[in-house]
Amino acid sequence: HIFCLPNQIADEILGVLNLTEQILSDFGFNNYEINLSTRPQKSVGTDEVWELATAALKEALDNKGWNYIIDEGGGAFYGPKIDIKIQDAIGRLWQCSTIQVDFNLPERFDMQYVAADDGKKRPIMIHRAIFGSIERFFGILIENYAGDFPLWLAPVQCRLLPVSDEVREYAESVAKELHKEGLRVEVDGSGERLGKQIRNAELEKIPVVAVVGKQEMGNQTLSVRTRKSGDLGALSINETVTHLQSAIDLHTTI
Repeated sequence: HIFCLPNQIADEILGVLNLTEQILSDFGFNNYEINLSTRPQKSVGTDEVWELATAALKEALDNKGWNYIIDEGGGAFYGPKIDIKIQDAIGRLWQCSTIQVDFNLPERFDMQYVAADDGKKRPIMIHRAIFGSIERFFGILIENYAGDFPLWLAPVQCRLLPVSDEVREYAESVAKELHKEGLRVEVDGSGERLGKQIRNAELEKIPVVAVVGKQEMGNQTLSVRTRKSGDLGALSINETVTHLQSAIDLHTTI
């Protein structure tokens, strides 16, 4: 929650809009519909404060340069709000992010601040929910990527594929090193032939696989392959970490 003065609403809302845009963009959502919901018939707060807050929300949206739809009477009983509906893979809109001005809770909790004239006044409360329902958001996210998550977001970022039991211990030790560097790594323990391991990783849409054979064990390397770029060749452990961490930090593919 944000607590602010009435004349700070527009700036605070703009800051939340910027944050929301950045986060949604990071997750790959760039198409959305904006609704500005105004005072319903049953509400709390004075006409003056409703008009001030609604004007502040409009000002923030205008300063952001976003087009929006006015939802007359669609606000909460305690204040106007901005709803951001993201578009899923088949064009449906889902209300996720919401930014709401609240006149009710500061009154109920008897919140006060000392104004410039030394008098006591009520602050304005702003609710912000970037994701909305986290389960709904991630359901949309899974559909949006069809399970083919970018490297930074993938539950398993790299899978090590041991060619034989002889190199499994080396593969496990490499996995521990990569885990220490903050990477989400697992070792294929199926015992299947290498071709089947590679096929399974492709079907599961693992972004990066690293083949571990006798040669890799002897040279202390990995044979790295990515879904997007194909074969990267033999890389040392440090080179593998650098490649993956750089792509993760920049939210890019390798």
